[in-house]
Amino acid sequence: MGWLWGDSKTTDQQTDPYSKLDPGLRAFLEKESPLKYEVTQPSPARPSPDAASNEYRSQLGWTEPPPSTTQQPANAPSTSAPAVPPESLYQDGRYAYLWKNYRPRAEIEAASQTEADKLRAVIDAYNDRRAAIGRAAVENCVLEQMAERECWESGNFRDMMNMCRGPGRQFMRCYTMQSRFLKALGYLSLERSEAEEERIQMHADRLYHEMLAREAAAEEARKSGMEAPVLPPLISKESTTAALGADSAWAEAHKRTEELGPSTGLNLSDYTPDRQEQIKKQLASLATREERELEMQLIAAERRSQLEIAERVQERFAEERKSRESRRERGKETVGDTIKRIWGWDQDDGK
Repeated sequence: MGWLWGDSKTTDQQTDPYSKLDPGLRAFLEKESPLKYEVTQPSPARPSPDAASNEYRSQLGWTEPPPSTTQQPANAPSTSAPAVPPESLYQDGRYAYLWKNYRPRAEIEAASQTEADKLRAVIDAYNDRRAAIGRAAVENCVLEQMAERECWESGNFRDMMNMCRGPGRQFMRCYTMQSRFLKALGYLSLERSEAEEERIQMHADRLYHEMLAREAAAEEARKSGMEAPVLPPLISKESTTAALGADSAWAEAHKRTEELGPSTGLNLSDYTPDRQEQIKKQLASLATREERELEMQLIAAERRSQLEIAERVQERFAEERKSRESRRERGKETVGDTIKRIWGWDQDDGK
C-alpha cells in the first residue's frame, strides 16, 4: 500500500537529488571530491525578537505586552493624516521622506508676498477678468463672426465694394453688447466658480437675443403705426437672481448697492461732473425709450461691478496700513514705512 500513501524513500529521493545518481557514480564522487555532500535539512525557525523580549519581560515581572511599532495606538484618532500629501503619485506611503518638508507653491508664494505684491495681484486679476470678458463675448458672437468671415471669403461684388460693412457692424454690435452684459452680470467679480461663470455667459447671450427680438417687435409696431408694447426691463432683480442664483456675484453686488443707498438704479450724483456729462450725451444719442432704459441699467450694473473691485483694493490698503503700524509698534519700521507715515498714508480714508 506504499503506492497509495506514498513511500518515504521516494519522498527522500525527490527532495535529495544526490540519491538519484548511479551507485558507481556516487562512489567515484565520494572518492575524488574533497568535499562531502551533505543533505540539506530545513533550518528551524528563529525565534522572533518579540518572543525574546516577552521572555525577558516575564522574568522582570512585566505582564503588559510591549508597544507595537506597526499598530496604531488605541487612543489615536480613527482618521490619521496621510503619509504623503495629495500631490504625490503614491499615496501608500512610498517616498514619504521626500515629501515630509513639502509645501505647496501657492502657500510659499502667499507667505513671501509683500503688501505691494498683494495689491498688484488684485489689479492683475482685474485685468485678467477684463481679458476673459473679451474671449467670452467672442464665443457668444461666433455666428456673427463666421458671417463676417464668409463675407470676406465668398461674398459677392457688392459686399466686397462695401468692405462687408453689414456683417462687420453686426459682429461689432454683438461683441460690444455681449461685453456690457457680461460686465453688468458680474463677470468682473474675482470670486466666481466655473459653474457661475458659465451661467453668466449663457444669460448674457440670452439677454442679447432677447434685446434683438424686442427691437424687431418695436420696429414692426412702428411700421404698422402702432405703439411698441411695454415690456419689463431686461436686467431685473428677480429674473437675474433666478438665472444666476441668490449667492452669485451679481446678487452680492446688488445687495451691497442697496446698503449704500435707497436706489438701485442709475444715480448721476455718484459720478464726477465730467462723467455725468458723458452719460447724458450717451443717453441723448439713443433714439428710443427702450434703448435709453437699457443703457441706464447697464451703466448702473457696471458701477456695481466696479464697486466690488474698489472695495477689494481698499481692503488691501487697510491690511498694508495695519502691517506698517505693527512694525512701528515692534520697533521694526522701515524707511518706506517712515516715508508713507510722513506723507499721511497711515490715516484712514474717512479722515
